[in-house]
Amino acid sequence: MKKAYVVPVLVLLAAAAAVLVLICCDQKQPPTLHPLSEKTHQGLAAQSEIFRKGIVKVTDSVYCAIGYGLANSIMIEGSDALIVVDTMTTVEEGRAVLDAFRTVSHKPIKAVIYTHNHADHVFGAEAFMADNPAVYAHESTMPLLMRVAGEMRFIMGSRSTRMFGNLLVPADAVNSGIGPFLGVTPETTFGFVPPTESFLNMLELTVADVRMRLIHAPGETDDQIVVWLPEKRLLICGDNFYWAFPNLYTIRGTPFRSLRNWYRSLDMMRDLSPEHLVPCHTRPITGAAKIEGILRDYRDAIQFVHDQAIRAMNMGLVPDEMVEHIQLPQHLAAAPYLQPFYGKVSWSVRSMFAGNLGWFDGDSASLQPLSRAGRARLTARLAGGGIKALELAERIADEGEWQASLQITSDLLQLEPENRRIKELRVRALIALASSEENPNARHYYMTEAMELQKGFVARVEPKAASKNLVPLPLSGFIETLVTHLDPKASEDVDQMVGLLFPGAGEAFTIHVRRGVAEVRRRDPDLVRSMPLDIRVVADAQLFKEMLVGLRSPLITIPRFDYDPGNSVAFGRFMKMFAPSAMKVPAMPFRG
Repeated sequence: MKKAYVVPVLVLLAAAAAVLVLICCDQKQPPTLHPLSEKTHQGLAAQSEIFRKGIVKVTDSVYCAIGYGLANSIMIEGSDALIVVDTMTTVEEGRAVLDAFRTVSHKPIKAVIYTHNHADHVFGAEAFMADNPAVYAHESTMPLLMRVAGEMRFIMGSRSTRMFGNLLVPADAVNSGIGPFLGVTPETTFGFVPPTESFLNMLELTVADVRMRLIHAPGETDDQIVVWLPEKRLLICGDNFYWAFPNLYTIRGTPFRSLRNWYRSLDMMRDLSPEHLVPCHTRPITGAAKIEGILRDYRDAIQFVHDQAIRAMNMGLVPDEMVEHIQLPQHLAAAPYLQPFYGKVSWSVRSMFAGNLGWFDGDSASLQPLSRAGRARLTARLAGGGIKALELAERIADEGEWQASLQITSDLLQLEPENRRIKELRVRALIALASSEENPNARHYYMTEAMELQKGFVARVEPKAASKNLVPLPLSGFIETLVTHLDPKASEDVDQMVGLLFPGAGEAFTIHVRRGVAEVRRRDPDLVRSMPLDIRVVADAQLFKEMLVGLRSPLITIPRFDYDPGNSVAFGRFMKMFAPSAMKVPAMPFRG
C-alpha cells in the first residue's frame, strides 16, 4: 500500500482553476425556458422508477443512498465506525446523503473509498471529512483526474453540460439513464479531498472490524476498483455494472475504454460469486444465481461488441458500415439490464474503430477530405443551389426524415450561419429526434443544442471560484496550463522570455514564447534573478492566482507587480496572448 502524494491533487485543482486564465469568458447564460418537447420515450420515462430516492438496506450493516444525485453512495457500518464508498458530485449532495445516513448511525466515519475518478463519485467528499477519515483510491486516480480538470476542461465541460442536460428544464431532462440527474449548477460546490492511501492491484484491509478487499478492475475507467466484503459476500462494483447498456464510449469524450479489460473485470467479479451486488448507479441486486446470469449477459454484450468490431475491421468495413451490421444478439438486446439508457452499441462500435485504428477509415477519399465549407458547397451544388438544398431539407423533414434533414442543415450552416430559416429547421429536427430518443445522453445533447441555437449561447456550467480555495494550490498547475491557451497567430512572430518570481512562495518560472509555442520551465529563483530576460516579474502568488481565475482584473492587478526589466504594459501584452478563446457550438462554422 502506498501513501498517496498530496501535491498532485493540488495540481489538479490548480489546473481546473487555470482554465479561466486571465478573464472569465463572456458566457451568455440561457434564460428561463419552457419545455422544448411534450414527448418522452416511454422506456426512458419508466427508467426513472429505478432512482426512487431513499436509503436502501442491502444486508446487515450495508446501506445504499439512491436518488440523491447521479451516483449512489454506500455506507458500511462497522463495530465502532463507518466506511463510505463514493461521495456524490457536490458537497451539497454529500451533505444530504450524510444526513440520510445519520438516520441509521451516528458513528464516526473512519474511511472513505473512491471507486474511480469521475466527478459524481468524488467531488462531494468534503461533506464526509469531519472525522478526518483515511481516503482510499487506485494509484492512477489522481493522474486521470488531473487530465479532465486541466487541459481538456473547456471542451469536456461543455459536452458534459449537453450530455447531462444541466441547462434543461426537468420536463426535458427526464433522467440521466443511470441516475436522476447530474447536480452541477453555478451555485453548487465541489469538495474533492485527495486520497491518503493508494494501491496498484489489490489492497486488503480491516476497518472497524469490517474485512474488505479493494481490487483493481479496469472497465468504465482505467482506475476502477471494486470493494469485496467476503464475510457478507457483497460486492460494490463501481461503474463496471449498472442497469443500462454500458457506456463503452461516452459522447462527452474520454480516452479509449478497453472493452477487453472491462469484460475480463466482469469475469473476475463473477468468480467471487457475490450474493449481493451493489452498483454505484441504479439499484442493488441480491441472489447469487441472479447476479451470475446478469453479469454473464453483461460481459457477453461487451465481448460481442469487441469481437465483432475487430472482425468487421479485419473485413475492411468502415465505421458507418460497422454500425449498420453489428447488432446485439436478440437475447442480449432484449435483456432488461442492457437497454440503451446510457451507452449505445453504435457509439461503442465507432469507438472501437477509432481506438484501434485511429481517425483514418481506410477510404482514400478520407486522406485529404473537403473542408466543412467545401463539402457544404458540394451539397448545395448537388441540390441545384443553397435554396434548393434547404427546400429539400424542409421537405424530407416534413416526411419524417429528421436525421437526413439535420445532416443537410449541418452543411448549410457552414455557408449561411445566420440564416434563421436553416436554424429553425435544425431546431425542429433536433427536438424531433430528441422526442423519440430512448438514450438520455443523446436526448439531452439534441435538446441542449436546440437551446443554444435558439438563444445564442454555448452550453457550459462553471462552478464558482473562491479566493480561499486558491491558497493551497501550487503555482505550477496555473503556469503549466497556460501553454494550451497560447494564440498561435498572436505569437507567430514573438520570441520573448519572461521570468516569474514569487518570493513569498519560494518559487520561480520562465515562460519562453517562441513563434507559436510557449515553453514553461520551473527554475531556481536565484537563476531567474540573474538570467537575461525580456521581462522579469516579481509578484504575490495569491494575487497572481486570483487574477488568472478572474477574481481580480488584470488591468488592476498587473500594475501591482514589480518589473526589472520590463513594465506592466509589456507584461499585460504578453499575457494577452494566453487569453482563452471563445467557444462555439460544434455545428456552427469556425471564424478564426
